[in-house]
Amino acid sequence: MLVMLFVIFTFTTSAFSKDHNIRTYKDRGIKYYPFYPKKGTIKYGKASWYGKPFHGRLTANGERYNMYAMTAAHRTYALGTVLKVTSLKNWRSVIVRVNDRGPFYSSRKIDLSYGVAKKLGFVKKGIEKIKIEVLSSKGQKSKKIIRNQKVQVASFFDKENAHSFKKKHNLKNAIIVKQYIKNHKKTAYKIIVKCTPWEANKLLKSKKFSGAYKV
Repeated sequence: MLVMLFVIFTFTTSAFSKDHNIRTYKDRGIKYYPFYPKKGTIKYGKASWYGKPFHGRLTANGERYNMYAMTAAHRTYALGTVLKVTSLKNWRSVIVRVNDRGPFYSSRKIDLSYGVAKKLGFVKKGIEKIKIEVLSSKGQKSKKIIRNQKVQVASFFDKENAHSFKKKHNLKNAIIVKQYIKNHKKTAYKIIVKCTPWEANKLLKSKKFSGAYKV
């Protein structure tokens, strides 16, 4: 029997795509496949906005969300994509940069920052019919991903079990740390996943992995 000290969390190779801007991800059981949209692509739909509850939190690209900045969240456009968003009611336009993921509601195409919604004039209404035009999506590789966060996901008293667990779940970004536990008078083999700030934040917020913690 495996002796578990802490909650299990598995990161597979798909979770750590070589290009962070188009990394595949899953939300509410649905898998999304981001891509670099072609310059000049035009889409129509509804936009919503998000503000204070998220201000200062980490976005999908690791930045701190600034509700006053000209940014947006899109489900599948590559992070860093520059868009021109135009209100179909008053024809005001704003240039935004995609730095987050969402909205996860089928009726909306894009989530805009409070600052963008204010410029487009639909803060009070909450939702606006808009036109989205892709201005720039170079398709270039993202900058080197910096995984400067560490999250402990599991621990075993048996070394072989720890290695088997790591191999079974393909945890290529995990390390096994050896530590003597005085209370148990045994050596523990802790599995620690190296994460980006966004990955760590998503893990720590998940109810499913409530026992995981930063080290």
